[in-house]
Formats: sequence, C-alpha cells, structure tokens
Amino acid sequence: MKEVILSELGKLVGLKLQDAGRASNLFWVGFGEIIQIIRRGKTQESAEYALHIQCSWRITLKNKIVVASRDFYSPSSEWDGDIEDFDWDIQGNNRFDERLKIFIKDKGRLKVKKIETDEVGGLKVFLSDGYKLEAFPDSSEDDEQSEHWRFFNRKDNSPHFVVTGLGIEKV
Repeated sequence: MKEVILSELGKLVGLKLQDAGRASNLFWVGFGEIIQIIRRGKTQESAEYALHIQCSWRITLKNKIVVASRDFYSPSSEWDGDIEDFDWDIQGNNRFDERLKIFIKDKGRLKVKKIETDEVGGLKVFLSDGYKLEAFPDSSEDDEQSEHWRFFNRKDNSPHFVVTGLGIEKV
C-alpha cells in the first residue's frame, strides 16, 4: 500500500498549495496550477489536484497544531451564544473556519516538499516553511462506506484514488 500511495501522491511534490476549505466535515486541499472547471453548469477556478480527507487530520507548524479535524466541532473565539445553540456546520461558526485562515494566508507560497505514508493509509504531506499536513485513518470499519481520503486530478478527470478500510480503490 505504501508504495502505491507514494507513487500516486508523489505527483504533488514541488506543487503549490492553492486553497483549502471544507464541505461539512470533509476537509479539502487543492494543489498545483489553477484551472477552469465547469461545475453545476458554471465555470469556476480550482486547483488541478484535490485531496479530500474524511478521517482525522491535522496541520502543524513546527511543534504547534495550527488547525485539526476536531476544530469543526468547537465554536470560534467570536462565539458568544450558549453552547447548546452552537451549530458547527454553519460556515464561519466553528474553530476550523477561524483557524484555517491562519494556514491559508500562506497559500500560493507553500509548496509540497515531501510525501510519507504508512501501512494503513496514513499520510504526511510536508510543506515549505515548516508546515505539515497529516491524515491518519482512525476507524476499523472495512466496508464500502469507510473512506479515509481521496486524491484526484480535476484537469484530466482521471479516476479518483481512494483509500478506505478495504485498501485502495480507483473510482
């Protein structure tokens, strides 16, 4: 598994980080050149390569966590309501949305330096300036719903490279 992942994600080495964000609790990161794609009938600009992470993950800068997967479920520092009223899935409401801005300020300047992986689909993406993105599968589920992360190229529309509890799939 390690060699296959390194071969596929090795395409990122040397490419720029272009953007990052979320769709609900799916964390996405875009790398490479900016291209135009048609989505839902509209032309949009997007990074050529996309990494979508659905397992636990974190971005660190040296010895400090900048933003991590559990930040989705914590209120931002500006939240002044009762915790019972907190809705994590509203854009801008949670700590992730707030903390990601710190990381994204360097977008376009950060480049992928190196990729490492492990036997269960864990991933380390070393970026310039001391940043590191780590994804670590944290579930023993091994069915078709157990997706940990996926990688794909929007430019050539090739099959998605998906790491699940069952191994690697191309869909």
